[in-house]
Formats: sequence, structure tokens, C-alpha cells
Amino acid sequence: MSIYIEYLLIENIIINFIILYVAARITRTKISKLRLFISALIGSTYTLIVFFPSFQFMGKFIIKFLISIVMIVLAFNPEGLQQFIKQISAFYLVSFIFAGAIIGIFYIFNNNPYLIRFSFKNSKELSTYLIIGIGIGIFLIFSIIKYYKKRLNRESYLTSVVIGLKDKEVNLIALIDTGNFLKEPITQKPVIIVEYSALETILPESIKDMYLNNQELDLNIIGKVMEEIGDDMRLRLIPFKSIGNDSGILIGFKPDIIKIYLEDEIKKPADETIVAIYNDKLTVDQGYSGLLHPEILD
Repeated sequence: MSIYIEYLLIENIIINFIILYVAARITRTKISKLRLFISALIGSTYTLIVFFPSFQFMGKFIIKFLISIVMIVLAFNPEGLQQFIKQISAFYLVSFIFAGAIIGIFYIFNNNPYLIRFSFKNSKELSTYLIIGIGIGIFLIFSIIKYYKKRLNRESYLTSVVIGLKDKEVNLIALIDTGNFLKEPITQKPVIIVEYSALETILPESIKDMYLNNQELDLNIIGKVMEEIGDDMRLRLIPFKSIGNDSGILIGFKPDIIKIYLEDEIKKPADETIVAIYNDKLTVDQGYSGLLHPEILD
């Protein structure tokens, strides 16, 4: 197969640019496309040593590693050692995934079961396998990232919440739910939805009896409980909609205290924040027992 230096150089620039770009996305590095191009150009120029026998010593591992360090510094300008390690690790990870995808595709579509040599017939075949392999590699990388991001995001949105009523308090784990738009209909204040089981110890006996007997949707019972409690605990009826339920009702109350423990502060929402009692489980794995309205953290 004939090799044209200009084609080899252009192909390597494109591949190096893609690898650097994907590595930047993985490490969330702010990039300059010009710096990426210069770095990709240097990496591609290095591959031309195969045409110069007198420079074969530059094919040693230590030289290759030094070239990759130069490429990372030029492309990303890392601010510290920790960031540099992340960036160069992502660079090699992406490179290995691309190479593995290309080799895998080559052997899958090759009809010779006894093939032991990895080589292409012509530049057109090489370009085809490069495009397919890199495309599959990018798909795999971002699919994996998306999966782990989803898991990490859920964990990062979990927070500890303290709810107090009279002289009692409960501590629970709540999810900051960006899809929770529930508000109290009169005051239009955001609502925190909490499982009954998490609030049970601070609720009055009459409310406990109502929930234990599954009477929280009986308006007559709710009216009697409201009269019995009086001004000690003002209950609210909060209509809501969910999948399969267009006319649901939750009973809410205004707690005496709410404290939300974020990473670097304790957030105390406005006095009018309402807690709605949910007589079921919010999640199957019991990872949290409350849903925070995102406006509460504004």
C-alpha cells in the first residue's frame, strides 16, 4: 500500500484533534480550538519519524510519553498537577478506546479467520475503518459517561433535611427534585413532599390515626381532624397531578423549622414553606424520603 505523507499528516491531525476534544469534554476543560489544532499538529508531525531511519530512536516509549505531555500542556494548559493527571489519563483512555474499536471492527468484518496481521489494503479502507472505529469509540465513551453522570448526579442532589414541629424534630434524606413544581394553591409557596413514615414521630395523634387507617382522602375525616387540632397546627389541602392520577390531594402543614444541609451552608427556607405528607414510598430503594422544591434553595 502506498502512503502519501500529506494524507497521513492530515488524517493524524484530525484523529489527534478528536482525541484531544473528547478528552477535554470528559475532564470539563475549557479549550481553545487553535491550541487543540497546534497540539494535534505536533502529535501528527511526530508520526513522520517512520520515514526517517536515522530518527528511529525517537520511537522509544519515553519519547512517546514526552510528546504526549507536550500535547496536553499545549492543548489544555493545565493549572496544576492533579488537573494534568486527569487530562493525560483521559487522553490515553480515549486513544486506547479508539484504537480498540478500530481493531475490533477490522477483525469483525474481515473474512479471513486465519488473519494474524493487522494491515489495510489501501488508504480508502484505512479511512473507512478509522471513521467507523472513532464513531463507535465516541458513542461508547459518552454512553458510559452519561450512565455514570446519572448515578453521580442523583447522589449529588441528595441532602439532609431537618423538619421541626413544636418541640420535636425529624432528620431525613431528601432529593432536590428539579421536576417538582408543586405549590400551595393559596400562597403559591413551594411544597416539600415527605413520606408519612419519616414524619410520624412529630405528628399529632389524630393525624397519625387518620393515616394509619388510610383516611387521608376522606374530606369528612380531614374536617374533623382540622377542628380537633385547631390553631395548634393549620392543615392545608394541596391538589396535585401525577401519572395515572389527575385529581390527587395531599395534606400539608407549616412546620416550625426547616433546615437544609448543603455542602457549605445550612439553608433555612422562608416561613411559608409547606410540608406535604405522602402516605406511600417515594422511591423503591428507600434512598430518600422527601422531595425538595428547587425554588426553596434560591
